[in-house]
Amino acid sequence: MGWFGKDKEIFGLDIGSSAVKVVKLEGSGRDFELDAYSIVPLPPDAIAEGIIKDPPVVVRAIKEAVAKAGIKARDATISVSGREVIVKKVLLPKATPKEIADAIQLEAEHHIPFAIDEVFLDYQVVGETNTNMDLILVAVKKSKVTEYFAVAEEAQVTPVIVDLDGFALQNQYELNAADGGTDAVALIDIGASVMKTNVVRGGVSIFARDIPFGGNNYTQAIAQRLNVAFEKAEAAKLGQASGVNSNEVIPALEAVSRELSLEVQRTFDYFASTAESERIGKIVLSGGCALLPGLDEFLSSSWGIPVELVRPFQKIKVDRARGAELATAGPVLAVAVGLAMRRPRDKSA
Repeated sequence: MGWFGKDKEIFGLDIGSSAVKVVKLEGSGRDFELDAYSIVPLPPDAIAEGIIKDPPVVVRAIKEAVAKAGIKARDATISVSGREVIVKKVLLPKATPKEIADAIQLEAEHHIPFAIDEVFLDYQVVGETNTNMDLILVAVKKSKVTEYFAVAEEAQVTPVIVDLDGFALQNQYELNAADGGTDAVALIDIGASVMKTNVVRGGVSIFARDIPFGGNNYTQAIAQRLNVAFEKAEAAKLGQASGVNSNEVIPALEAVSRELSLEVQRTFDYFASTAESERIGKIVLSGGCALLPGLDEFLSSSWGIPVELVRPFQKIKVDRARGAELATAGPVLAVAVGLAMRRPRDKSA
């Protein structure tokens, strides 16, 4: 979507299960400067498994996040994730754009577990030979997009681009990555209720999958073990609860980390079944859960693959005074940074 003259100002709005995050970047291409950001927490029952259960609370949080960041722009890129999002790699004979559009409808009926009239469809060509084309097919339930549009618009924000969390992660990773290695890289964002995985190689997404598993699994395990309320368990998870012995929390955290590791293993096995001879060279973790002490080392030792924390501001100019707070907030803001990089003339996801 484009306009004549100067592009309108646009910011990234990440409506997550545990918080609303906004990021505004000045610039374009590969040259960005951080203009503003904020994070506003949401109560645990406002959004459950990606479904907005309490729209007024989410609307208030969006308004607060935009005001707190001092953002005057009204246009935003938003994103969706979860069970209502399907991403498939498909192989088609080489064809014209019109032929592809027709073929995509037929392919979607084979690959998508929803009625075709219930979804928005899009695709991107990610590779081609003399005879064939590799495409990434994306289907999102219309009800999901409508739900997220509604709270944004109620908060006086106009969504001009809708992206996927996993593709936003890829945007910021490609801007900030130092290596141009040949191995595939698994970008894994562990939010409060959804784990988003996007495996990329050479600037192209080759596999993407969302799983309903996240930081809330840790909180619930602590709440059960200590027999305390969700809010106190959340504080204990972050090491901020008074009167809680950390030794009592560790077994619960370790048990869920093993579960998380199994979920990642299932995703990797599924990926291996769809990709010939692909090797994942490293994992890059983001999301609030990525900040759990020792999780990166645990996953690295489980897989024998390097695991690192995302650094979404590595190649973005930032005010030095904000350096320390951004180092901590970085993993939580990775999706919002990727969204903030989008411009209205981009092809929408």
